[in-house]
Amino acid sequence: MIFTKGRQKTSSENAPAFRQQGPADAKIVIVEFSDFQCPACKAAGPPIERILALYGKDIRFIFKHFPLEGVHPWARTTAIATECAGERGRFWPLHDKLYEKQEEWSQAADPKAELVKYAGQLGLDEQPFTACLADPETRAAVDSDIKEGRDRWVGSTPTFFINGRRFAGSLQLSSRGMIWIEKLLKE
Repeated sequence: MIFTKGRQKTSSENAPAFRQQGPADAKIVIVEFSDFQCPACKAAGPPIERILALYGKDIRFIFKHFPLEGVHPWARTTAIATECAGERGRFWPLHDKLYEKQEEWSQAADPKAELVKYAGQLGLDEQPFTACLADPETRAAVDSDIKEGRDRWVGSTPTFFINGRRFAGSLQLSSRGMIWIEKLLKE
């Protein structure tokens, strides 16, 4: 780790710009390792939104993929789909749509038709989106996040790092994470 303008800069900041929100020089960096098929990750959305609304320009939020394929067979597929959407400027809309419709697509025998439908609803062309789903480079971007998560001992989702300190689940984020953020902002 290195220090930058009063905060720790972690290796987690190497996500593509389309998976980041907030100013690059924010004092607080929150990195989330998440799985689109995980109900607890879906439930973490409102606490994250509250934190971002409350602290605004002081927060940089970075999303990382950590599909738990042992229990969520479509988690990697959806992670790849959001990378394809992100490359076309639609990461956050597909991110939100996948959590909104989680019960629908996660029960499918194969969610690819649903993913293509959602992509179309978001204004993405079917052919390039479908080709991207099969692109090894897109899979490699997801695999890179998984490796980083394993290197950082992420074992469940969602797991958050606030300036390098780990918080597992939305309850820890909402309680202990908020206290940590307040402490960091006072430094």
